[in-house]
Amino acid sequence: IPARRKFLKSEATEFAHCDEVFKRLALSQAAIEFVLHHNGKVRRQLRTHSLPQRIAAVLGDEFRETAVSINEQSSAMRLQGMIALPAYARSSRDAQYFFVNQRFVSDRVISHALREAYRDVLHLDKFPAFVLFLDIDPEEVDVNVHPTKTEVRFREPRALHQFIFHAISKALALPNNGMRQ
Repeated sequence: IPARRKFLKSEATEFAHCDEVFKRLALSQAAIEFVLHHNGKVRRQLRTHSLPQRIAAVLGDEFRETAVSINEQSSAMRLQGMIALPAYARSSRDAQYFFVNQRFVSDRVISHALREAYRDVLHLDKFPAFVLFLDIDPEEVDVNVHPTKTEVRFREPRALHQFIFHAISKALALPNNGMRQ
């Protein structure tokens, strides 16, 4: 019996937490096959994919159809992935995945840059959907900020903010609002 069993939520809630971890791992490693079992049944099975295929497999076809690809690079950073156009805005942050050097993170600087980039095109009570991967020199990131390693600190947060803001703004400003042709 787990020492903290009394703190566990319902089975559905705990499975939802497991599913979220599964999604994060699956998105971060598109070249690896993942299978999620629950109560003896296969709940999710993801074969090896290219990154866009894996994103579509995890977030669904509707996301894929309303998303644009990003692939921007500066001398010290590279940002790639997919962002949904404002038409796919969500009422929660359930489709927001940001990875730094293949690690899922939650960071205020990154969140602010994304909010600012979407500010003029998204209603205040809606949230953008995205799966983004930032590659940066590991010396520029402190991952030992939080025990779960999901919070990080950057050596040059202002430069990172500007880079992300401009990359997202550029993608949102493409002709035809970024829609594929």
